[in-house]
Amino acid sequence: MSAGNKIPSICFDSDHFESQDRFDAWRANIAPVYDVEPLNDARSFRSRVDAYQLRDIMVGNVFTRPQRFQQAHPSERVDHILVQVHRFGGYTGKLDGEEVRVSPGCVSIVDLARPLETRSNNTDIINVINVMVPRSHFDSYPAFLNAAHGMVLSPSRGKFLADYLEALIQRLPEVECRESPDLADITSNMILACAFHDAEAQQAVGSELDVLARERVKRLIENSLTSPQLTPDWLCLKAGLSRANLYRLFSIEGGVVRYIQYRRMARIRRCLEDNKEHRTIGELAEHYGFTSQAHFSRRFKKIFHVLPGEVRHAAQRLSMQQDDESPYLSRWLRQLGR
Repeated sequence: MSAGNKIPSICFDSDHFESQDRFDAWRANIAPVYDVEPLNDARSFRSRVDAYQLRDIMVGNVFTRPQRFQQAHPSERVDHILVQVHRFGGYTGKLDGEEVRVSPGCVSIVDLARPLETRSNNTDIINVINVMVPRSHFDSYPAFLNAAHGMVLSPSRGKFLADYLEALIQRLPEVECRESPDLADITSNMILACAFHDAEAQQAVGSELDVLARERVKRLIENSLTSPQLTPDWLCLKAGLSRANLYRLFSIEGGVVRYIQYRRMARIRRCLEDNKEHRTIGELAEHYGFTSQAHFSRRFKKIFHVLPGEVRHAAQRLSMQQDDESPYLSRWLRQLGR
């Protein structure tokens, strides 16, 4: 992590791990963004991320090898818009069931809250600039949010945005914290200027009212995760929705009840990863509405494929291997915009 007056930064480098552990380390660290699988022998996999935090925006320079990408698990997933400048490599696959092909040189946008299943193009190395922006930056532009998933900017607008992001990432190592708010606003406004008025951005998918209603319910859920009154009926009352509309808005998540449980589990996992958190696993489970610790542990293992105690132990072990000021990438990503 960066020190002094410079903006926060972090580096993940797979070369810090044994060859047989490199891909697993990569998968764990980008779990809030994608669920990934190797396309080739995992032992030959290599990756590096140099990332910087502009207020609640992450800008990263990513070098990696080909792989398959799927939507992150709901319990891990961050609710961000991802803008990518594809210097080398691209991808093909489906976003929301629609075929997409992104070539080198393109600028593309992905809504991390929506389904995706893609794979890298046939290339030895992938190099992209990644910009992760919390959805809240674009709440006033539902048409953009509707159209963002899978958008590939036209060459002229894409080149304009790519040039700006290239210049930005070159300067970021020397940016001071006092500059961060202004640069964050400029960056999100630049994305809107290049993408919102692009011809493809006008092809809005779905209802703008649905986008606004879904985001309002998500905020209610996030602000009420410890409350026993957090039920579908309470959400309907607070958001002014029928039960049918509420369930429809969260059908992609397997239903609103499952989504609430995912978010509670994700919040508990963040607590377990925090070495300053001293509550027991049972106390955390009870605080977030689980009356049985055994039931909680079974659900946690089913969602994360690891027991709660193992998450806490791994975080403690990692803190002994790294400086206290250097959280690993997955934790850093989940904290953006919180």
